[in-house]
Amino acid sequence: LAHGRKSKIPFNVTPGSEQIRATIERDGIAQILRDFGGTVLANACGPCIGQWDRKDVKKGEKNTIVSSYNRNFTGRNDANAATHAFVTSPELVTALAIEARLNFNPVTDSIKGADGKNFKLSNPFGDELPSKGFDPGHDTYQAPPSDGSKINVKVDPTSNRLQLLEPFKAWAFEMYLMSY
Repeated sequence: LAHGRKSKIPFNVTPGSEQIRATIERDGIAQILRDFGGTVLANACGPCIGQWDRKDVKKGEKNTIVSSYNRNFTGRNDANAATHAFVTSPELVTALAIEARLNFNPVTDSIKGADGKNFKLSNPFGDELPSKGFDPGHDTYQAPPSDGSKINVKVDPTSNRLQLLEPFKAWAFEMYLMSY
């Protein structure tokens, strides 16, 4: 940011928990990521379970993403079987986002700043733990109702990704005993 550069590509950040989300908000890190051009997503399993609704790539179009999620098989992040995902560190993901090319080497390559002058990235640094400790954030747990019979789960019947399960047949304990 000091050289006037931001991410050239979509740069999504998913905090790993409510505690991490609250801590990076409190410490100003989330704002730095936004200033860089990033989108701080909900601390949930969005992209890592294929719920990333991409607008930049059509289904079936070959493409590559670099991620620090521990999910690197095709189609995992965006439900596109033509998306190849490579896992690396958050620092390298950030460096690659600046130049938007997979062959960028942050150790040896220079970047052109907003002023036209070349610069190199400095080595990443930071505290291993937040100096103010972790912020617990909001307790978002909701206990299930004591009577769940009135809960109605709605799933779009035209969904290709989600479906309601049919109830299982009642368990026949006698069948279990007969197997011995």
